[in-house]
Amino acid sequence: MSSLPNDFLFNVEMNDSVISLSSISSDSVSSESSTSISDNFLTINENDLNEDILRKEIEKCNQMIRTTKECSQERMRLVRRLVELRFKLEMVTEIKALENKNQLIETKVIFGHHLSFVWKPNWLENKICDVCAKTIWKYMHQLYECSDCGYYCHIFCLDKIKRVCTAVLASEHSMILTITPSNGLLSQDYKCAECQSYIRIRNTKLSSEDTLSLEARLCDYDGKFYCPLHHWNNTALIPARVLCNWQFEKKCVSQASFQLLNYNYKSKMYNLEKHNPKLFTYLESLNKIKNIKNSLVKMKKYLVLCKVWNAQLKNVSSRCHELLYDSVLYSMKDMVEIHSGLFLEDLQRVYDICEKHIRYECEICKNQGYICELCQKDTIIFPFDEDAHSCDKCDNVYHYQCWKNRDFCPKCKRIKERSRLQEV
Repeated sequence: MSSLPNDFLFNVEMNDSVISLSSISSDSVSSESSTSISDNFLTINENDLNEDILRKEIEKCNQMIRTTKECSQERMRLVRRLVELRFKLEMVTEIKALENKNQLIETKVIFGHHLSFVWKPNWLENKICDVCAKTIWKYMHQLYECSDCGYYCHIFCLDKIKRVCTAVLASEHSMILTITPSNGLLSQDYKCAECQSYIRIRNTKLSSEDTLSLEARLCDYDGKFYCPLHHWNNTALIPARVLCNWQFEKKCVSQASFQLLNYNYKSKMYNLEKHNPKLFTYLESLNKIKNIKNSLVKMKKYLVLCKVWNAQLKNVSSRCHELLYDSVLYSMKDMVEIHSGLFLEDLQRVYDICEKHIRYECEICKNQGYICELCQKDTIIFPFDEDAHSCDKCDNVYHYQCWKNRDFCPKCKRIKERSRLQEV
């Protein structure tokens, strides 16, 4: 589960003026007697609560907390009561949203999200609402979940959704493959790139108690600034930094970018030879992977037509199938495994399985091998052998050294003579 910035875990709930209950130790609690202020500060009928009354009483309670002595019993009772009022407000808001149960069954489409009501959550940990950045308590709150991108929100936060679904962005926009520098807050008119709320850079050296303003946080993926509500300091791999610098250090990104990068983490969409061909020059592992993949392409001409191999496909692991039949494209997950060396090990294992089948196990594939017509040796060679070379015109296979010293291609010569005789 994604973690929230510390400024939102408690200060958002209680406001900066309210002191945490955990900070009130038994030694610091004052022994002064309770006053009539704490006993009679509420003037509402608790059996008939509504949102407006609760919001007014919460504000009134906040004001009274500011006037009480710090770490006193009076303040402790007021803070406890404030927590109760906020909880009652959450319950009233949720009950109001649940009044029409028939509408809950319908899938709601908002900004591309296909939001379905979650009746019985099966996850173990509490989730975080992507709208208000508050905790969705498993046994207390009702919520909606996007079936496409895993977007979570409270039932009473539906009307406040502003973020477009990650699945829509992934299908309509290509990934940013260049390192994006920041243009500063002035280019954004000092507003959050998502919610347009005013933000600024905090200067803790001048004011260490500056906790009320919305801090501007930079997203390393798109180079824009976001408020803490939409930038939780989550880190992710940046595709541009991996492709350009082969840099796998995770950077802080906004929540929208974090969801997009996670959504495309396993998608094969990066052509390394196209974006940065120099990587194959400087990285020996990538060069080996390229050669093995080229050999597997030649092996597939045998395997596709082999009945024995097709009958054994159900016993082949999904990883083997993925590496054998994928294209020149790589996913971010593949590049992480290339960096760790795991990808090359798995690819070499797939190569050994296919080579063993073609060269030794299957008589059908073995009989489709070639004998070099230039040196006339009895050794069977295949197009995927390291010392083999295929003619560009007729695809006949020869030893590389024999082909290098040749004067002509025997098969091409036969084809040419046959065509000449047919014309006559």
